[in-house]
Amino acid sequence: MKILFSAILILVLNSSCQHILKKIYGVKNPEIESETSIKKSAIKYGLDTANIVTLNSKDFLRELNGKAIPNASIYDSKGNYIEYRATDTSCNAGLFEFIPNLNVKNSYNKPDSTNLELELNKFLDLKGKPIDKLESADFYVLIYWTVWTGKLNKDHVKIWEDAASNNKNARIKVLKVNLDFQDHWDEAEKKKITGKSKKRK
Repeated sequence: MKILFSAILILVLNSSCQHILKKIYGVKNPEIESETSIKKSAIKYGLDTANIVTLNSKDFLRELNGKAIPNASIYDSKGNYIEYRATDTSCNAGLFEFIPNLNVKNSYNKPDSTNLELELNKFLDLKGKPIDKLESADFYVLIYWTVWTGKLNKDHVKIWEDAASNNKNARIKVLKVNLDFQDHWDEAEKKKITGKSKKRK
């Protein structure tokens, strides 16, 4: 578990253009989170609790590997992936400008590396049930976040979510994908991934 946390922390520290001090941002050791603890954290940072999904255990480690947290991926109305980064090494700071400027009249880089349908198949609701079909939108923004990243949720996730909500040039549907260890996973899968079965209340 300690090794896994160290690897995850490196992802967080690489997710911004500036050095992030663990103490300042309240980054802590990952725990097994429940619907209650996830919603409690979302409320603490002013996030909408109605659009949170989780990841199934099968795809968890593969999805977490190499993903900066917090981060986001963007898709058009047809489910095509849109690359917001200027280069492969660009940090997530580009989202602060990219999301509020999403516009159906603009053309975007669509590298065909994934699509929205493939991503949605990985998600479950906070109780571990399949999610409902999304209503139609001009763009879909999937924001990847965790409880343990602390105030980064306020400094990044909330700003991105608000930017999507306040965009007057497009209808944007936001899903916040929680990448914490989930209490709703099968007990054997929980132990295999985390090495423990204790959850937060």
